[in-house]
Amino acid sequence: MMDFTLNDIVLYGSNGVCKVDAIEERDMGTYYILRPVHKSHTKLMVPASNERLLNRIRAIPSKADAKQSIKAALSAEPSWISDANARKERAKEILESGTEYELLMLARSFYLHKQKVLEAGKKATSSDNGILRSAQERVRDEFSVVFGIEPEEVDEFIFAEA
Repeated sequence: MMDFTLNDIVLYGSNGVCKVDAIEERDMGTYYILRPVHKSHTKLMVPASNERLLNRIRAIPSKADAKQSIKAALSAEPSWISDANARKERAKEILESGTEYELLMLARSFYLHKQKVLEAGKKATSSDNGILRSAQERVRDEFSVVFGIEPEEVDEFIFAEA
């Protein structure tokens, strides 16, 4: 189990990049107070005694590791899960605890599928569009902090790495 200190920048499940804003003692024990970096009005309270929730907290990747993930994802062929329920379940797993590579591949897979569907004159499902949006937000959130750029600059940065 990791110990976190005040002002640490961490990843917390599907909430993305958070700052350890406080460590508070309460009647029920010690809590880590996390604030998502790009959603400062949100406050997350993680009990230090809950190992399952603490295991959802991890360090942000280094620049080198993030660049490696970008290069690997841009050169890999994304896959598509035909079964909608299985696709949603896998996407949920990746959004909650996936690696940077998995997040990039998820966003890429859903983006390419959406383009294919649009070219065929159809619309992507609202569920698939929601997953794409969530994946893109997570990638932008995380990579903006890793590389010290604004979230809206991340897409251009990623494609410049190609």
